[in-house]
Amino acid sequence: MRIEYEDKDIIVVYKEAGLPVQSGRTSARDLVSMLKNHLAKEEQTSRKESGIRDRDRASDRQPAGKHAEPYLGIVHRLDQPVEGLLVFAKTPKAAASLSRQAAAKGEDARKESAAGKAARAETAGGKSAKQGSRTQAMEKVYRAVVLISGDAYPLALEGRKREVLLTDWILRDYSNNTALVAEEGARDAKRAQLTFRTLEIKDGKAMVEIRLHTGRHHQIRVQMAHAGMPLAGDRKYGDPATEEKKLCLCAARLGFRHPGSGKWMEFRVEPGFDI
Repeated sequence: MRIEYEDKDIIVVYKEAGLPVQSGRTSARDLVSMLKNHLAKEEQTSRKESGIRDRDRASDRQPAGKHAEPYLGIVHRLDQPVEGLLVFAKTPKAAASLSRQAAAKGEDARKESAAGKAARAETAGGKSAKQGSRTQAMEKVYRAVVLISGDAYPLALEGRKREVLLTDWILRDYSNNTALVAEEGARDAKRAQLTFRTLEIKDGKAMVEIRLHTGRHHQIRVQMAHAGMPLAGDRKYGDPATEEKKLCLCAARLGFRHPGSGKWMEFRVEPGFDI
């Protein structure tokens, strides 16, 4: 993992593909454990620099010899094979603010997309956000390489001209840790929306940019596969015999309002794969 930004309220990191955000096994290496170790070292260094001894600091918090585990609020997650950006909260107040943004969804995906564009324009103009306004949705934009079958070429080409909206109903299969597209109104199925635009087409593949408007289980992988454009390297929803070594999906851009200042913040990374 790589820390992209950190202050007293938040920490933004890049997660490599294959690293779980949080593992159920005690001995397993995961992102949360790595970040808590990082925060613990920061706190220890701060104590040394300020000249405060451990026993003096611990006396007003807990029994001597014990230290509180650093607070780290998990706001959103990425699947283990997915690389990209995540934001974590360093205080409960920051966690509450970021969680509201992560949960906020527009009634119309295009309206929500327009809201994100307006926020970016506002930031570019040097204006900070007004606090107390309606909660704006956290913006998550992904890059992916998809495989294009003959029937899906027209849709991929349409994505060169405009953002294409995909709306499906997704049903989660907890027993197999998978999801599938169901009929609208099917029991336990939830509406899923994303928009994509095609950046490049080459040799039966396309590089696409995907904007999520809902947060469903394996949503990008399920919806793109259902549209005839499974992700390269996706053995679960695409070709199980693929020779691609990793899933070509990256959370490449992350935007949100800072929980303290209210300023719109945006972070970008380049994917570790190409078309």
